[in-house]
Amino acid sequence: VSKAAELMRRAGGDLPAPKGGTSTAIVPAGGADEDEEWAEGDGEWDYDEEGGGDLSYDDEVELVDEAGNYLQQLRPQMGGRNRMRNVGLHTIEIYYPQFYFKQIEMEEFDARPDRYGPSVIGKYTKGIGMIEARYCTDDEDPVSFSMTVTHRLMDRMEKEGFNETYRYMPDGNRLPCWNSVGRLDIGSESLIDRSKSMKAYVMDLFERYGSGEGNIEGVDMYNACYGGQAAGLCAQNWVESDRWDGRYAIAIATDISDAPFEVIFSVGAACTAALYYPDAPLPHHSHRASCILHRFDFFKPVGWFHMGPVVDGKYSIDAYMNCVDACYQTLKHKMNGRPLLGITDYNVFHTGGGYHVVKKAFERCIRAEDPKTKADVRERYVQEKLLPSVNLLKIIGPCHTVSSFLNISSVVMTKWEEALGKILLVFTYGSGCAASMYQMRVDDVPFFDPYEIWKLQFYRNAIKVTPEESVPLHHYYVQTWMKFDYFPQGRRSCKVSLWKYEEDVYYLMQIDKFGRRFYHRGGMSTGPMDPSLKLPVDKAEERPTRESWGPVLVRPEEKQKAITSSKEERFKEIEYAMAFGDTEEARFEEISEVTDRYNPNQKVTIRKPIEREITLEPDGDSHSYQILGTWSGRSPEEMSCEDGAWSFEITLGENRWESFYLTQDNDSEKRIVPNVSKASKEAVPVGPLSTGPKHEWLLDCRARVNVPEEQVGLPGDKYRVTFRWDKLKEISWEKLDAERAEVSQGKYYLTGPFNEWNLVEMHVDTTGPRRRRKGWFSTEVQVSTLAMEFCVVRNEDFTQTIHPEVLPGQKVTQHSAICGPDDGEGTWKIEDLPGAVYKIFFFRDPDDCEASSMRIDWKKAPSQVAAEPEE
Repeated sequence: VSKAAELMRRAGGDLPAPKGGTSTAIVPAGGADEDEEWAEGDGEWDYDEEGGGDLSYDDEVELVDEAGNYLQQLRPQMGGRNRMRNVGLHTIEIYYPQFYFKQIEMEEFDARPDRYGPSVIGKYTKGIGMIEARYCTDDEDPVSFSMTVTHRLMDRMEKEGFNETYRYMPDGNRLPCWNSVGRLDIGSESLIDRSKSMKAYVMDLFERYGSGEGNIEGVDMYNACYGGQAAGLCAQNWVESDRWDGRYAIAIATDISDAPFEVIFSVGAACTAALYYPDAPLPHHSHRASCILHRFDFFKPVGWFHMGPVVDGKYSIDAYMNCVDACYQTLKHKMNGRPLLGITDYNVFHTGGGYHVVKKAFERCIRAEDPKTKADVRERYVQEKLLPSVNLLKIIGPCHTVSSFLNISSVVMTKWEEALGKILLVFTYGSGCAASMYQMRVDDVPFFDPYEIWKLQFYRNAIKVTPEESVPLHHYYVQTWMKFDYFPQGRRSCKVSLWKYEEDVYYLMQIDKFGRRFYHRGGMSTGPMDPSLKLPVDKAEERPTRESWGPVLVRPEEKQKAITSSKEERFKEIEYAMAFGDTEEARFEEISEVTDRYNPNQKVTIRKPIEREITLEPDGDSHSYQILGTWSGRSPEEMSCEDGAWSFEITLGENRWESFYLTQDNDSEKRIVPNVSKASKEAVPVGPLSTGPKHEWLLDCRARVNVPEEQVGLPGDKYRVTFRWDKLKEISWEKLDAERAEVSQGKYYLTGPFNEWNLVEMHVDTTGPRRRRKGWFSTEVQVSTLAMEFCVVRNEDFTQTIHPEVLPGQKVTQHSAICGPDDGEGTWKIEDLPGAVYKIFFFRDPDDCEASSMRIDWKKAPSQVAAEPEE
C-alpha cells in the first residue's frame, strides 16, 4: 500500500487530507527509504526490486493514512492507472447565425429566366431535402462562432450547475467554470490563418474570465469536414488517458459553408461545442474504425482566388461512399461480424451537401448488411433509424465539420427519454479523405433542451431574408477572403437594424493591415468591455477598443408597442382574412403554368398578388335581417327593427345554450358570422359573406367559469339578441329577467356507421318501470355486417351530438361518462353477430341539463333475419 502512496507522490499527485484532521504520511514498505530508485520504461513504473517489489499502474492500488484508514481517490493520477469510465458527451452547445431563407422561396428565385429557369423547382426541397438555410454576413467568421459558443457554454454550465469537477479535485471543491476546462480543440475547414490557430483567439476568453487561465491543451485540426470529429476524438482520448487532470475537454466544430451568388442555395453555417467528461449521459460505446486515404476529390490550395474548394463533385461522393464501406466493414470485423444495423437504434451520418447524401449512405449500409432487403423494410429503417438525426440539418443547411455533432444533437433532442438505453452509430467524414465510424450509447438524458423548446430559441432572434436580399448580404462574407485593413459593412449596406445584433454573440469588428482580427461581444450594439477584464497585452499589442469602431450608442428604451392601426383597420384585416383567407393561395392569383422545354414533366406556376378591397360601412340601402339558431333547427326568423337596431327574443332550451348566425335579406349567400367559432358577443361580426368559415355565436347560459354571472340562466329564460350596423357591425345580448316561456322537449335520433350516419328517431318510452319517469327514449336496431357503432343526436343537429367520453386505453361501455350535446366525437359499440336485434334506451332528465344526468343502455331482443344496408 505504501508503494501506491510513493507512486502517487512521484507522479505529481497530492494525497487528499483525511477527515478529522488526521495527517497523511508516506510509510515506505519494508523499511525502504524515500530515495530508493524508480525506473520508467515502456509506459509503466517499475519499483526497484531492492526496495521491496515492483508495481505498475496496471495494478489495483489503494491509499491509506498512517493509521491504516482507507482513503478515497479523489483526483486522477498523472502517470498512474486511470482509464475513466463511460467518457463521452455531457452536452453540445449549438450556435447558428441569425439570417435565413426558405429553400422553397429560393427555388422560385432561381427558377427565373435570368437564373436557372424552371428546372430547379423541387431540386432544393424534394431533391436535396432541405427546408431552410442559415448564413452570416461579413461581421462573423469561424473564430467569432467559436468564441460565442464557448462563452455560451460556460454561462450555461454556471447557470444550470452541471460542473462536476468537484468529484475529482483533492479538496472536493468545484472549480470555477472558466478554470474547469483542461483541453480545447477546434476543427474547421474555414481557416483564416496558416499559422495562428483559432484556438488562440478563444483562449482570450479564458485569460480574461478565468483570471489568466492558460493551462488548456489542444490547438486546431483540419481535414475538410473531418476536423471537428478529429477534435472530438482528441478530447475523448485525453479524458480517457493517464494524463487527464480531472477537468473537462471541449471539442469545437466551426464552419461556414460559403456560397457565391450563383449557388446561394448551398449555404449553411453553425458551430458546436461538445463537452467531454467521465460518466457521460452519452458515452462512446464499443469499438471504432477509421479510413484515411490520399484523394484529390476536394482541396483548398494556398493562394486560391476564393475561399471555396477545388472539387470534383461526383468523385467526392464516390470517395465518401467508399469510406462508408471501409469503415462499416472494419467496424463489423472488430465486432466479430455482428450486423451493425441490427444492433443500432439510430444512425448518424456526416453530410456536406444535404439530406439526400445521408439517405444514400444509410441505404448503402442496409444493402451491405442484407442485399435482399425489401423496399418497405428499407423505408421503415429510414423512418425509424435515420430521420431522427436530420431535423437540425434540414433547417440549418450544410455546415461541413459541424454536421455530425448537429445530427447527434438532433437524435437526442427529438427522442429525449425514448432514446434511453439506445445505441447510435455515427459516421463522420472529410474529403481528401478521412472518415471514422463508432457507436455511442444513451445512458441518461444529456444536458440538452427538447427539440420543441430549442426550436423556439432557434427562431427567437432569427431574421428571415428573401432570396433577393440574401445574395448581397452573404456575398459580403464571401468577399472577406484575403482581405486586409477591412471593416465589416454587410449589415449597414443592407440596412439591417443596429439593434438586431445579439448581445451575447461575438462579432468581427476589424481586420487590420497585418491581417489581425479583433472581435467584440454584442458588436456595435454594446458598449466597451468591462475594465476589470482588460489585460496588459491589450495595450502592449495596441489592440483596438470598442471606441475605435464608432460611437457607443444608447439603446432606446422599450416603449409599449404603439397601436399602428385603428379599430376600423383591424376589423378590415379580419374581414379580409375571413372573406378571402390568409394563406399564400388567397393572396396570389395564378397567371399561367409553364412547362420546361427540357423537362416536360416539370411545370411552374406564375402568380401575381391579388388586390382586393373590403368595405366596412353599410351600403345605404334598406335591408332586413334574419336569425338562424339551434332552437328552430336553423330556420330563418325575422328580426324586428327599432331605431336602427334589429333584435330577436330567444327562449333558452333544455341544453341551456343556443348558437346562431344572421343573414341579410333572407339570402343564405349573405351570412353574418363571428370571426371565431363558438363566439362570445365580444367577437368581430363579419359579412355579409358567401364564403369562408361557417362560424356561429354561442349564447352559453350554463354555470361555467367563463360565463358571466348575469348571463347564467335556466331552460325557459328569455334573452334578447341585438344587431346594429352604423359604421361597424356590433352584436350583443341581454337576459330578460322578468320573462319566461314554456320549453318544448327535444327529439332524439340514433345514428352511426351502422346506418351510414342516417338519423333514426327514438320515441318516448313508457314501457316497464321507465314509464314512471319522463325523459326515456328508445328504438330497436338490427346488427348488420356494418359496425354496430352509434351515438345520439338532438333535433337532427350534429352540433348537438350526445356521445361517450373516449379515454386512451379504456373500452367504451354503457357505464362510460356521457358528453354533450356538442360537436364532439365518440360512439358506443355493440359486438354481436349479424341479425341480432337490440333495443337501445336513452334517458335525459327534463329538469337537469347536465350530461351527468343522462343514461344510455341496451338489451338484446329476439333475433331476426339479418338485414343488409341499402346501397
